[in-house]
Parts: sequence; structure tokens; C-alpha cells
Amino acid sequence: MSFQFSLQRLLNLQERLEQEAGIELARLHTLVSEAKHKLREQEKQREQQLAAWRERIQGDLDVNELELHHRWLAVLDEAIMRQEMAIEELQTAVEEQRAEYLTLRRKRETLDKLRENEYSKFQKDLLKREQRELDDIASTRFVRREALTP
Repeated sequence: MSFQFSLQRLLNLQERLEQEAGIELARLHTLVSEAKHKLREQEKQREQQLAAWRERIQGDLDVNELELHHRWLAVLDEAIMRQEMAIEELQTAVEEQRAEYLTLRRKRETLDKLRENEYSKFQKDLLKREQRELDDIASTRFVRREALTP
């Protein structure tokens, strides 16, 4: 007689859902990391542009060139602001995904505990059945021995 968990299909489903949620969480973490890297690059580019602008204002003032630097800084500032908002949205998605993952993990752990309890009960029942069979064998032998003795 082999053990068959009554909720095995549900446990399999929960394991798959938990695994998928974990994969999605890892993917979102990667996206956050990439977005932060892009933000650092944009900030670095802005600093370089600002340094070039500062250097340029030390010499002869060309209003058109200064205006060009100013516009480019405004474009970079806008891109940095959008990237920061994207990072915030991704971090919110990470937190939501983490909550979902933890919920799925708790459900799966609950089913694992149920499986363990059911398996433990199965083993106890099996031992009781074996013990009954051994007792039956022993009592049959005893009865035979008693019947053979005058």
C-alpha cells in the first residue's frame, strides 16, 4: 500500500505558482537594477554636460552655445526625472510581487504541513495494521499449539 496525498494536485499547482512568482520577482529585481544603472549613467552624463557648460562660461560667452547647453541639461533633467519615476514604479511592483510570492509560499507550506500530517497518519495506520496482522499470526500459532497439546 503506497501513500497518496489527497491534495497532491493542489500542492503541485501551488508549487508551480510559487515558482512562477519567484521567477517574476527575480525579473523585477533585475529590471530595478538595470533602471538604477541607467539612472546613474544619466546622472553621470548630466554632470559631464554641467562641467562642459561651466568650462564654457569661463571663456568667451556665446549665447547660442550656452542656450544649447541649457536645453540639453533640461532634457537630461527630464530624462532623470522620468527614470526616477520608473524606478519608483518598479520598486512598487517588486513589493507587490514579493507580497504575492510570500502569500503563495505560505499556502504551499500549509499544504506541505498537511501532506506531512497525512503521511504521518498513514504510517501510524500502516503500523497498526501490521501489528494487528502480527497479533493475528501469533494468536493463530498459539491456538494451533494449544490444540496440538493433549
